[in-house]
Amino acid sequence: ADAHYHYKLVGKGRFTEDREALLAAAGKDVAGGDAKAETRLPSKGSQVRGLPDFKIEALDADDSDAETPRRHQELPQATLLPTAAAAALAERGGAPGERRPRALAEQPEQDVISTLVVDCIGDVIIPRLSVDKKDDPKVEDHPFLDPSELALDGTDGTQQRFCAMFKFMHSVLPHPAAGRQELGGTAHGGVAGGSQIPGIVSNLVRNISLTNRNECSLYCRFKVDGPFRILQISQVGKFPVKLAEPMGTVKNLKKAKTKPQEPNRQIFTIDKLENVNIQVEFVPDMVPASDWKADQVDNTFEGDLTIEYPREAVEDASASDVPTDLQRVHFVAISRKPAVRAIVVPNPHLDRPLTPGTEIGPITVDFGRVHVESSITRKRVVLLLNVTNVLLRWQLLHVGRKKEKEKSVKDRGSKEPSRVPLNADESSDERDVFHFDLAGGEMRGPSKDVLVPGSNVRMPRWFPVTPALPHALPAHDEHLFEPTKVTIAFRPTQNLLYVSRFRIMVDSGISADIICRGQGSFSEQDDCMDFLEA
Repeated sequence: ADAHYHYKLVGKGRFTEDREALLAAAGKDVAGGDAKAETRLPSKGSQVRGLPDFKIEALDADDSDAETPRRHQELPQATLLPTAAAAALAERGGAPGERRPRALAEQPEQDVISTLVVDCIGDVIIPRLSVDKKDDPKVEDHPFLDPSELALDGTDGTQQRFCAMFKFMHSVLPHPAAGRQELGGTAHGGVAGGSQIPGIVSNLVRNISLTNRNECSLYCRFKVDGPFRILQISQVGKFPVKLAEPMGTVKNLKKAKTKPQEPNRQIFTIDKLENVNIQVEFVPDMVPASDWKADQVDNTFEGDLTIEYPREAVEDASASDVPTDLQRVHFVAISRKPAVRAIVVPNPHLDRPLTPGTEIGPITVDFGRVHVESSITRKRVVLLLNVTNVLLRWQLLHVGRKKEKEKSVKDRGSKEPSRVPLNADESSDERDVFHFDLAGGEMRGPSKDVLVPGSNVRMPRWFPVTPALPHALPAHDEHLFEPTKVTIAFRPTQNLLYVSRFRIMVDSGISADIICRGQGSFSEQDDCMDFLEA
């Protein structure tokens, strides 16, 4: 939209109406001797008298600046017109060979003594700052203040306007590589020289760079919506504007973060091709408790940075009746919590065929029928996977059932009675018959898994990879991302059906349940003998 409008400003100078009176008064002052004394600047007469006396006539004509008077001025020769043209001119009253003056198109103004012409080239623009980021086609910008002005600006109103989007990352549990929970900038979960499986684990502060690519200066102000706050606004050559929280104790500062930030009403001037950097922080404490979803791994929160361009300068910056153009920069913050996934290593004699993606709800670990005095203890293996890149701390807990009426039966050779259900079809919830080799720990994430052929489901490997398969050299800490193996042993004491529920409790995350099921037996035919493949 360059050079859309062309204007000429003409200024005409005229004498004032009292010019004659002023001239007459000035003449009287000169005649009466009231004229002001002439002011002469002091000079050194000796230096002037000491100058050599040069005769201009004696100098060479080529080196002289004096002009020689023209004695015989050559007049331009008149061009004689043809006979027909001379006759036409004679009819109009002119003699042949005589030039007559042309009439002006417009008669000049007699009282104008000077004219000043200013040539102006103007352009109408809709204010907008350029963001140093590609626009997101899923997020639309604010509409135009007046669509009829698009023709003046040269903007195509049929095309939709989109805005840039900045992502923030927050981990519920601080990663060891992050150092602390609220870390400015990007924190990577991998250590130097180690495995880079985790990726970015924290990114709470982002810098938004805005550039004025228009042909004039822009005047704007900034405000944020959602669980975000502006930390600092900086321009080159100017002191940064820090929007800090009120000073106080640590507890007061923590409470102050939960309050929305008041909008900044200061107007910033951004000249042509100048930048302004805005530092924005995502504050999880500002999110209402009702917006958090406990059953989701990722909680997404959105906000906006609104750039306001007021068209009128008013004393009250909070006035809402001032026409203002708006521009939007979208924010998306993801708060991620750890989550565990439990998968039992299949046994073809005890489990149904495993279908990828069917492990919904608690998994069942079936031990079958086992002799109470078996020579070999039956064991099953459960793999625990961390599905996110957040550090996972887990602990094994037993989830007991509601107490029911049970009768006590003394075992042979035992002094303490054991609990037996009243009905034979009911099961007994005794956690002591199931033995776990691990009861808690920490897991880095995400855990290693592979894609199941013919599906989009990822599952862990049951057995280690043979050296014959090609693979890259492992990092020194790559073993930390392997699934955790938990071995469960079943040692029944009665001829009963044992069913117990255990929970992999995750700190500030999503847990998983395991149901262990086994039938105790007095029959020697149930003395198990596990066969392992070579």
